[in-house]
Amino acid sequence: MPKLFNIVVAAVLVFASFSQIVSADPQSKSYSYWRFDDNKAQMIYSIGTREITRLPSYQTNADTGQVIAAHLAQTIAVISNDKRCTPSAPKLQKAKPGFERLELSFECSATIEQADIFVGTMFQYADSHVHFARFKFDDKPSFEFLFTPRQTKQTLVLNSNDGSVTSSSAADVFFAYVYLGFEHILIGLDHIAFLLTLLLLASRLRDVLLVITGFTIGHSITLSLAVLEFATPDLMVVEALIGFTIALVAIENIVASTGAHNKAAWLSGGFFILLALLTVTPVSGPPVYTLIGLALFSLCYLKLSDSRQTALKLRPALTSLFGLIHGFGFANVLLEVGLPQNRILSALFGFNLGVEVGQIAIVLTIALGGWILFKLIPSLKIDLGKQLLSATLCGLGLFWFIQRSYF
Repeated sequence: MPKLFNIVVAAVLVFASFSQIVSADPQSKSYSYWRFDDNKAQMIYSIGTREITRLPSYQTNADTGQVIAAHLAQTIAVISNDKRCTPSAPKLQKAKPGFERLELSFECSATIEQADIFVGTMFQYADSHVHFARFKFDDKPSFEFLFTPRQTKQTLVLNSNDGSVTSSSAADVFFAYVYLGFEHILIGLDHIAFLLTLLLLASRLRDVLLVITGFTIGHSITLSLAVLEFATPDLMVVEALIGFTIALVAIENIVASTGAHNKAAWLSGGFFILLALLTVTPVSGPPVYTLIGLALFSLCYLKLSDSRQTALKLRPALTSLFGLIHGFGFANVLLEVGLPQNRILSALFGFNLGVEVGQIAIVLTIALGGWILFKLIPSLKIDLGKQLLSATLCGLGLFWFIQRSYF
């Protein structure tokens, strides 16, 4: 047990040293809401303050609102009836903490019947950046477009004869959201870490398939419930719980092989009880009932994982349960902008499929990497390597839990 404790402590210290790397959200996003009235287009744009620091014009302690305003004036344009519409100066609006919100309008020379919308914000400075734009014409249902570094132009057609709006086809929406889901999981370091943690205990193809199936079922359920507004998760708590899922599975990987499940169970339960006691102080964090629930779950579950065989039997159920948490995390990006009202099923199915394709790509990459490593170093002590990697992932999960809960 002392050896195991030293490994975990070392892992936590390593990731605390690299906190700026592992705490950053690699998914770069911005949003806009557009309304069209006769010859005028009005846009409300929002972006996280942290994203603005990527711009070369940003300097330490600079006014991020002014920095992004200048950037928008150069990177967003509207062309109607083959003529460029005249933009107003971006105006800062009240925004929630951690975000900047601006209003920008475009006046065209005639009534807008067709418009080319160009959005090039941030793409040059963040390869992973995606921009969600929601469009609204009069009292008609709103719909959304996705702008990416490879798709910076979208064309809207307003049919003046019957007042209808021609927007993206179901196929266009489907493939756009497949790309979004695929990219979201590939650049989501926490989701990749969770998959890696799950696979460290599996040694047979059957185990891998059970784990992936459980995870898919779990996250598909909550992803759908959240984006269809049947469930409204607390996103701060969800992001913290994702860190918890990584840490707990990593601990299980270790104790299932070392027989230290009882000690690990009591230590884990005590850790969350201690955090629950902190709620009586001015320190903000997860609700006390959440922390007590994590304490009881950690205590009971880890006491069950008394061997590798038992852990493997429990893993599909655990993966399905934790998949529910990660599904809310996947839904976060869609909750920010919503789904196209006229293409809900295409967008939801496309995003889910993209997540699955990305998940398969990650699993295959991990398997191939392990096979190559074993071939290059035949004398490699696999069990020790898995324990060290699990301990490192435990440190990473704990760091994310604390960082997302209290900072």
